[in-house]
Amino acid sequence: MKVKAKHWVKYNGQWHKAGEVFTIDDADAPEMAQYAEVVSEEPDAPEHAEPARRGRKRKTETEE
Repeated sequence: MKVKAKHWVKYNGQWHKAGEVFTIDDADAPEMAQYAEVVSEEPDAPEHAEPARRGRKRKTETEE
Protein backbone atom coordinates (compact mmCIF):
# COMPACT_ATOMS: atom_id res chain seq x y z
CA MET A 1 0.00 0.00 0.00
CA LYS A 2 1.26 3.47 -0.79
CA VAL A 3 1.17 6.25 1.78
CA LYS A 4 2.14 9.91 1.90
CA ALA A 5 4.14 11.03 4.93
CA LYS A 6 2.63 13.80 7.08
CA HIS A 7 6.08 14.69 8.49
CA TRP A 8 9.51 13.04 8.78
CA VAL A 9 8.90 9.31 9.30
CA LYS A 10 11.33 6.46 9.80
CA TYR A 11 9.99 3.23 8.29
CA ASN A 12 12.04 0.04 7.91
CA GLY A 13 15.25 1.90 8.64
CA GLN A 14 14.71 4.61 6.02
CA TRP A 15 13.68 8.20 6.62
CA HIS A 16 10.91 9.68 4.48
CA LYS A 17 10.27 13.45 4.40
CA ALA A 18 6.89 15.16 4.56
CA GLY A 19 4.91 14.72 1.35
CA GLU A 20 6.98 11.78 0.12
CA VAL A 21 5.02 8.79 -1.16
CA PHE A 22 6.39 5.39 -0.19
CA THR A 23 5.22 1.80 0.14
CA ILE A 24 4.36 0.09 3.41
CA ASP A 25 3.22 -3.39 4.36
CA ASP A 26 -0.56 -3.73 4.70
CA ALA A 27 -0.16 -5.07 8.24
CA ASP A 28 1.54 -1.81 9.30
CA ALA A 29 -1.28 0.42 8.02
CA PRO A 30 -3.17 0.87 11.33
CA GLU A 31 -0.01 1.95 13.16
CA MET A 32 1.20 4.20 10.33
CA ALA A 33 -2.18 6.00 10.09
CA GLN A 34 -0.99 8.62 12.59
CA TYR A 35 2.16 9.35 10.59
CA ALA A 36 1.01 9.03 6.98
CA GLU A 37 -2.15 9.16 4.90
CA VAL A 38 -3.12 6.35 2.53
CA VAL A 39 -2.69 7.26 -1.13
CA SER A 40 -3.42 3.90 -2.73
CA GLU A 41 -4.61 0.59 -1.32
CA GLU A 42 -4.05 -1.28 -4.57
CA PRO A 43 -1.41 -3.99 -4.66
CA ASP A 44 1.92 -2.65 -5.78
CA ALA A 45 2.19 -2.63 -9.53
CA PRO A 46 5.70 -2.73 -10.93
CA GLU A 47 6.94 0.64 -12.06
CA HIS A 48 7.16 1.16 -15.78
CA ALA A 49 10.91 1.00 -15.70
CA GLU A 50 12.29 -0.47 -18.86
CA PRO A 51 15.33 -2.71 -18.63
CA ALA A 52 18.57 -1.26 -19.87
CA ARG A 53 19.00 -1.88 -23.55
CA ARG A 54 22.21 -3.54 -24.37
CA GLY A 55 23.46 -3.88 -27.87
CA ARG A 56 26.55 -4.22 -29.86
CA LYS A 57 29.20 -1.57 -29.63
CA ARG A 58 29.59 0.65 -32.64
CA LYS A 59 32.31 -0.24 -35.05
CA THR A 60 35.04 2.38 -35.03
CA GLU A 61 36.57 3.51 -38.25
CA THR A 62 40.17 2.43 -38.55
CA GLU A 63 42.76 4.92 -39.74
CA GLU A 64 44.73 3.85 -42.75
